[in-house]
Amino acid sequence: MTHLYDELVEILEKEYNLCIQLVELLKREKEVIVKLNSYDLEQLLREKETLTFKIKGCDEMRDNLLIRFGIKNLNIKEIAHRTNGNHKKRLLELAEDFSLVIQDIRDLNKINSMLIAKSLHYIKTSYNFLTTFNISPREKLSMEA
Repeated sequence: MTHLYDELVEILEKEYNLCIQLVELLKREKEVIVKLNSYDLEQLLREKETLTFKIKGCDEMRDNLLIRFGIKNLNIKEIAHRTNGNHKKRLLELAEDFSLVIQDIRDLNKINSMLIAKSLHYIKTSYNFLTTFNISPREKLSMEA
């Protein structure tokens, strides 16, 4: 059973580190959204997709391991209370770490969503402004315009 707890801790640590990378990526995404840099945003979306795929892989490994444990529907704290010693301590630490990083991810996603909404509003306003002068936004403007 100790081997299974070691494996669980290893998977959770890997998943946590991926979540930390996601937080850093979301912070960079915020900066890119503010700068309205579509190329960098596209690159970040690819990175985000890759990270999300890796996190889902950890989730699947964790779920399979918990099925082997026979404790699939328990959270990390509940699992920690079923063990003792170093495993219990580390699992409780990971539970707390995950709580914090998940909150960071939620907050950053909310901020980025609001920034995207503002950017879309800015684009719509600009489009409407141009159309009042019978300028099609698809037309190229001279540098003097």
